[in-house]
Amino acid sequence: MRYKEDWYRAKERLTAFWNGDIIDRCCVSVKVYENFDDPLIRIVPGTDEERLRHWTDPEHIIKRKRMQMEHTYYGGESFPAIFVDLGAGGHAGFFKGEKHYFGDSVWFFPSLEDPDDLEFDENSFMYKKTLELAKAYAEDSRGDYMVSMPDTSGNIDALSHLMGPEAMLPALIEEPEAVQRALGKIQTAYERILREVYDIVRGVNEGGSCIDWLSTWAPGFHAQMQSDASVMISNPMFKEFILPELRTQCKFLEYPLYHFDGVEQIRHLDDLLSIPELRAIQWTQVAGQPPCTAYFPELRKIQAAGKNLLIIVSPDQIEPIMENLSSRGLYLVTTAPTREDADRIIKTVGKLTHE
Repeated sequence: MRYKEDWYRAKERLTAFWNGDIIDRCCVSVKVYENFDDPLIRIVPGTDEERLRHWTDPEHIIKRKRMQMEHTYYGGESFPAIFVDLGAGGHAGFFKGEKHYFGDSVWFFPSLEDPDDLEFDENSFMYKKTLELAKAYAEDSRGDYMVSMPDTSGNIDALSHLMGPEAMLPALIEEPEAVQRALGKIQTAYERILREVYDIVRGVNEGGSCIDWLSTWAPGFHAQMQSDASVMISNPMFKEFILPELRTQCKFLEYPLYHFDGVEQIRHLDDLLSIPELRAIQWTQVAGQPPCTAYFPELRKIQAAGKNLLIIVSPDQIEPIMENLSSRGLYLVTTAPTREDADRIIKTVGKLTHE
């Protein structure tokens, strides 16, 4: 791998992570962003035409991302990759009549009134563009970097994009059967795009797949699952509308990871942990909520259930996390200002690794 000389050692540790094992220390990803001064790297451009190019022009994206890779130190288990990124819950863009906007992120606007009107469109701009980007990145990579799976996760999140949360949430009560039918259609789109992208990128991903923003790689079919909308619904509704989807996706993927976004989801944690095939949970520290160090009982519960645990942390949180959690199946993801700082963090994790 062009931008990471010690990839094969990192690969061994990441494989051990999925198996709940430890080689020499638990996994830690520490990226250092050096000299990110070029506007091409840092800034989303201003005009509609420039933003469209920023998000959808593969040649432009590859140039920008390779420049970022040249100026990034990949410490620990971090690795270079390009994210197939057309928005969170991006499979909302695969349906007829969807409306999106390219800004500082990719935004979707309500376009669906009746859930039964939802219709998959394999000729949609977003579906075809997802495959185009994956192919372009894989052809350019030639082993220099990996190509990340797309952020097409969260079926109820995609439905919320399409209907708007103000209409989608009441529909759970007023039109539950129609909502279930719509979620089934979105699940079909989810499976189709992930399988197609995986077949495109696995050759440059060491036969596996990765999620760039989480610094995860697995030696097989790996993608994220999520239900950010679940912070707005009760646990009985979670059981009715979300849990069946997650069980299906955990059987579809070889290395499923759930993106746990917000402490409001703690009321759903027991249901998540009840899914035998779920391999890992990524605990998100949401702005305005207490830090992960305030939730050691819940984090230990995740580990006690046999699930691997990934946490995006600040450097000052590493020591208390290492001291209070098992190192087996633990993965910490952070950044550092310098290479020397990154190396110190990695040494600290090695020193504190324990059973």
